[in-house]
Amino acid sequence: MISGYHKRMQLPPPPGTARRAAAAVASDAPGLVFRGAAQTAQATTDPAWLLSGPAETGKTWAGVWRLDRECRATPGGQYALVRKVRVTIAPTVLRTFLRVQALYPPGQRATPYGGANPTWFDYPNGARLWLGGMDDPGKVLSSERDGIYLNQAEELAEGDYETLLTRATGRGARTATPMVFGDCNPGPEDHWIIRRRDAGALTLLESRHEDNPTLHDGRAWTAQGRRSLAALDALTGVRYQRLRLGRWVGAEGQFFVQLSEAQHVIPDMPLPFGWDVWGALDYGFHHPLSFGVFAQAPDGRIVILGRHSAHKWYIRQHAEAMDALLQVCGVPKRGLRMVAGHDCWATGKDDPETVADKFAHHGYRLERATIARTPGWQAVGERLGNVAAGVPVTLQWCARARPDVPALARMVHDPRDPEDVLKVNADAEGRGGDDDADRIRYGVMASGGASAWTSDDLAKLAGRRV
Repeated sequence: MISGYHKRMQLPPPPGTARRAAAAVASDAPGLVFRGAAQTAQATTDPAWLLSGPAETGKTWAGVWRLDRECRATPGGQYALVRKVRVTIAPTVLRTFLRVQALYPPGQRATPYGGANPTWFDYPNGARLWLGGMDDPGKVLSSERDGIYLNQAEELAEGDYETLLTRATGRGARTATPMVFGDCNPGPEDHWIIRRRDAGALTLLESRHEDNPTLHDGRAWTAQGRRSLAALDALTGVRYQRLRLGRWVGAEGQFFVQLSEAQHVIPDMPLPFGWDVWGALDYGFHHPLSFGVFAQAPDGRIVILGRHSAHKWYIRQHAEAMDALLQVCGVPKRGLRMVAGHDCWATGKDDPETVADKFAHHGYRLERATIARTPGWQAVGERLGNVAAGVPVTLQWCARARPDVPALARMVHDPRDPEDVLKVNADAEGRGGDDDADRIRYGVMASGGASAWTSDDLAKLAGRRV
């Protein structure tokens, strides 16, 4: 719906050179009413940024408008519009781009080349916009670009995104502000977009439904806004959290839907006196090793005091990190009960020692965990509780073990067995697997077994009652 969204006004040019500012003014293009994150998106010159938010906040419109302005402000510039799959451009973001072009007089519109599914658009000022997908990048990424716009960036793998970053570094650019930018819908909380945002490598502009003038007139919801929100309010589960509220949570088919940091993450604490404690381990080299420290209160509640996870480490490295974690958690290493996956007792042709043998050299004596999958997942789910149904929470994490929560939230139902979690391996960087979830399952199933404390260990614990 274009009417009501557009106003015949001139937007101020984005920051940049005088040439770019002059070109933006001279275009005499129609302006828009932008609010919130959409307005910020028209001015930011960050080299890497994305508009994020719920469905129907106007993210794509605002992003495509900025893309069009960049092309118009950069004579001879080379830009690209990219999605994960090339054939999805025509029925989606291309329609938005053509609506933007329709707002200009015929002589000022970008000209398509390549038929009904264009390969590129040429602007009157000599700028060119390439269209492509990461499934077949071809010419779209064959050389340096002044800017690259990503539509639904959450669908891209991090490797795709990093490839795009190498194509807009500013080398040979016509623009003073090269950038890789775009829009995205929320995904799981450990998505690469969130990791890059938290690392300061990506700016995420959070949009709201109130930012979209077709839904909200600045004072109240419009008729279209009421219809849209009614449809979004009818969503359930992860889809409601993402598309209505704009939260980065869970996964489609999420197994543990009751997970909530507000209910399941508590402040850090050392091991309280009188609590049972044990460790659990899921071994890996190419995929991560995951280790956790579990403690159980006299009332049966389990708290995971801390965790360690790393891949492509050797056992000595892991043992040193585990030693340090136990010290932080106030847990004596000597006599600590440790359960582990049964692969720790496998032997190879060239190495008669098992993983369990190697850990024993570092003071960790492993015992075989209960590895039955369905009963294990059921036990974890029961302990996560259901506050709305009056089922108490009896499994929580200290803040230092918080990464376990998104790792568990990422687990989905196995389509071949709805009672089981889908088995998934980590990627080449050790991310995204089920190693933490398996370790949590082993640890929960080990509850009720006591560690073999010595009198000295007990005396130390008694000296700092909590």
